[in-house]
Parts: sequence; structure tokens; C-alpha cells
Amino acid sequence: MIRYLKQEEKKESRKLWEKVFSEDSESFLDYYYSDRVQKSKVLTAWKEGSMAAMLHRNPYQVVVKDRLWKIDYVAGVATHPDCRHQGFMSRLLSRCFMDMYLEKMEFCFLVPVDPAIYQPFGFTYISDLPAKELNAKGQQLSRRAFLEGSEECRETARFVGRQLEDQYEVYALRNEEYYRDLSREVRSDRGDLLLLSTREKEERLAGVWAYYGETAANVRELICLPEYLKEGGSSKPYAMGRIIHLQQFVSVICLNEDSPVSEMKLVIEVKDSLIHQNNGIFKWRLDRKGSALTPVLEEEGRKPQISLGINDLTSWLFGYSRPSVSGEGKELVDRVRPLKGVFFDEVT
Repeated sequence: MIRYLKQEEKKESRKLWEKVFSEDSESFLDYYYSDRVQKSKVLTAWKEGSMAAMLHRNPYQVVVKDRLWKIDYVAGVATHPDCRHQGFMSRLLSRCFMDMYLEKMEFCFLVPVDPAIYQPFGFTYISDLPAKELNAKGQQLSRRAFLEGSEECRETARFVGRQLEDQYEVYALRNEEYYRDLSREVRSDRGDLLLLSTREKEERLAGVWAYYGETAANVRELICLPEYLKEGGSSKPYAMGRIIHLQQFVSVICLNEDSPVSEMKLVIEVKDSLIHQNNGIFKWRLDRKGSALTPVLEEEGRKPQISLGINDLTSWLFGYSRPSVSGEGKELVDRVRPLKGVFFDEVT
């Protein structure tokens, strides 16, 4: 049986979480189950009256260019050790995708422990996590603990929002609720959320630093004015994503500014074995503002100019990698402008 837990049942999933994710502290789980889970949907699979597997759909508001989408972060993906390799996770993800599609959710994302687990389900990397740290100038910034008052929440959200807007087209919306949640999250695991400010006569906010653990070794978020940061190593693949409602998603994809045409039509084949509405041949019409997909009827007999699996299509349209196509397809790909700049640093 596959079903969502009722609000009063959600705490029952904690035993499975503790069984599978034994590295998480009790204080962190106290926070997670008193805060995050209350806002989430917990989808479960059952065997002989016991919870065999689960996944959590944690909601976020995500900025995508000039739009705000309601997107789920898939977390807590777990199968009881006694129930593994019995198809429970496949059934959970299939049901999850179906429900998300009916909700017209454009995509979902997650941070994998092992990417190989999720690739067969259409997930692919869509963003790297920048390796940034404070430079010598940044080390001189004053530090004070974040307070959860409304004005401080608004100031912090506005500051970080400006930094992200300058660099990225896709990121989780920073608002008052986001930073209240973040402060509770890191402090539940012996960490802290600090505001970094200049030491000028008129102090101004210069950065936000959140970390886990008393030694601050595990950085959760570090977003500062550029002059206070330096490269701390190579960026690493971080968040995986999956397009859910393809026709909704492509509305933000348009032609490149240097495209030789202002409007283009092409025929694309998409292979998606898990969401049948995405699987097939489509007419794709693009201009400099956006695009739209229309399914091609079988009797039309149109042959695709580009053919891609949902993994490759997702990676391309998020601007993470170019698809491997040749001939006419390469020229058409060159004309399409994918999303530019994706930033996710969320962990739950």
C-alpha cells in the first residue's frame, strides 16, 4: 500500500529515519519533526502493516527568472533494511511523480548521497556548490548572532536575495520564513547563523554565514559581498533535478539573443519512461520571450530533429551540460537559451 501520512501520523516516520540516517543527531530530528515535517507531505509504502519505505516532499518557493514556482525538495528517501530490493522506492517515486505532474509542478530537486540511485528515475545534476570561503578582508568583518525578529529576517532576506539575483536565474526564495527555519536548523545541530558586517562608522551587512557543529567546520550557507570571498577549492556537483511537467517547464526557455532567427519551430522527441505525458514527439515553438510544446499526433508522421532522454533534456535546459547531438540538431541546440545560473545549497 502506498499512501501519504496524515498530519498526526507523520511522527511515526521518525523511527525509519533514525534507522536509515543514524548519523543525524536527536536534536536535529527534534527540529526537523517539529518544523519541516509539519509543512511537508510524507509518502510511505507499507508491508504487512509496517512502514517499509518513505520519501518527504519538502516545499520551497523557487525563483526561476522572473517567476516564482512551488517546487518540492525530495528528502528522507529511505527503505527499511529488511525491505530493500523489493521495488518499494520505485513505486514511491512513480506515485510521487504522478502527483507532482497533476499539481503542474515544473520540476523537483534533491541532494543525493549516491547519484547512481536516482539516475534511473530521470534525475541528473543541475547545479554545483561553489567552494567559497572568507578571504583576509572577510575575516575582519564583525560577527553577531542572527536574531529571529521580523526586521532582521527581512533585512537578511533582502540582502541575500540581491546577491543571488545578481548571479543566478534559479534559486530558493529567501524570505523571513526561510531564515527563521535556517537558524533553527543549524542551531539544532550545535551550529549557528551569523551576520557579517563591516566595521565602518555606519555598519552595513556584508554577508550571512550558517554552519553546523561547534567548530563551524560544516558550512551550510556562506553568501557575502564578492570582495570578502575567495575560492576555497573546486566547485562540486550538488543538487540533482528532474523535469516533472515538461510543458509547464519550457515556458521559461527561449531563443538566444544572438540567434539568427527571432522565432523557431522544431520537432523534438523526449524519452521519459516514468511520466508518460512527457514521453513522445512534440512541436516546440520558441521566440525570444519563451516557448511552448504541443504533442505531435501519430497520424501526423513528423520525424524528430532532436531526440533526448529526460535526463539529458533536464541537464541541458538547466544549463548544466550540452546534449550530444550532431548535424541539424547541433545548430538548433545552439539557438536555444537554457537557464543560466542555478544555485541550491539546501539540505532538507
